[in-house]
Amino acid sequence: MVEDDKEMNRDFFKSLQNQTDSLTGLYARDVIISYTKHLIETGTPFSFALIDIDNFKHVNDNYGHSAGDKIISFFATNLKNAFGERAVLGRFGGDEFMVVIEGITDYDAVWSLCREVLRSIDGKTSPEFPNLYITCTLGLSRFPKDAQTYEELFETTDKALYRGKIKGRNCFIIYLEEKHKNIKLHGSNDTTISSMQLHTEIFKMINESPNLAEGIKNVFSFLSSTLMIDHISIQTDKKLIFSQVYTLSRTKEFEFIGDPFFVKEISPVLGCYYLNDVTHLKDIGQSTLLETCEKQGIKSTVYASIAFNDEVFGYIRADSSSKIRIWQYSDMDLLITAANAIAMSLHYQNKKVEEL
Repeated sequence: MVEDDKEMNRDFFKSLQNQTDSLTGLYARDVIISYTKHLIETGTPFSFALIDIDNFKHVNDNYGHSAGDKIISFFATNLKNAFGERAVLGRFGGDEFMVVIEGITDYDAVWSLCREVLRSIDGKTSPEFPNLYITCTLGLSRFPKDAQTYEELFETTDKALYRGKIKGRNCFIIYLEEKHKNIKLHGSNDTTISSMQLHTEIFKMINESPNLAEGIKNVFSFLSSTLMIDHISIQTDKKLIFSQVYTLSRTKEFEFIGDPFFVKEISPVLGCYYLNDVTHLKDIGQSTLLETCEKQGIKSTVYASIAFNDEVFGYIRADSSSKIRIWQYSDMDLLITAANAIAMSLHYQNKKVEEL
């Protein structure tokens, strides 16, 4: 795009009197939508991105909505600084943002920009909430390559964002038709039904397999592929059992971790403990355990207790080795369901995990 055309498109905002979102100072949603449609009407190539703050519900639930607003404002400032003059930013609503990048549609150029931006804002912590590790997920598609109308462009971008969330968040996905065209976006009701089906499937695998050992293997294979978990196993007091490594995992060898820290930290209410970023172990005086995790390439982990009443059989251990993972409640809920299903079967069959 020539510079005169770019300036002409930027002049578009003068007619909208710079309408901005009161919390973030970014452009309001309607402005970005109008601008996007304007670029499409004038045949101007551009890239369009949707960005969500990861696990934002956790912020509101645990710190309150006032803190949530501060995090949104802080994130918006960092996002604007990361893109600089290369993009026009707006707030879509809640913890969601819209970005329009004029003139950059080449895949490699878009990939490099997304990587630069996410690296710039990854793990930023607000001075007011230093313990909150802030990451985001970005989905992006391009005009005119991926869509011809705003509605089509929003859908392809939303599919890319959805793929990023399923992949584990804290990442960016650029829409590619051959990979993402058939992604189905679910409404809230569909998501609830889908979640119920996943939980039901776990119990069916445990109860309908020829034996419990086979059932556990099937469940772990199912969870590994569905949640894209690099490593999942049962860890007892002495060893790992039923280890399954995801085909795309960077690390292929995972070992028993003898340090009891993760087990001791399991919440008696939730029945699990999770750590999005194992480097935080250093901040709490667990440097030796951090070294153990780093030797195995573990970036984040979850431990779910396999327990029935007061009887503890072991723990489901799920590790991410490719990158820091923002564990979602839905992910952990499935792991807890699997742990409970295994524990019930062991109890009623009067068996230990080691006997399978």
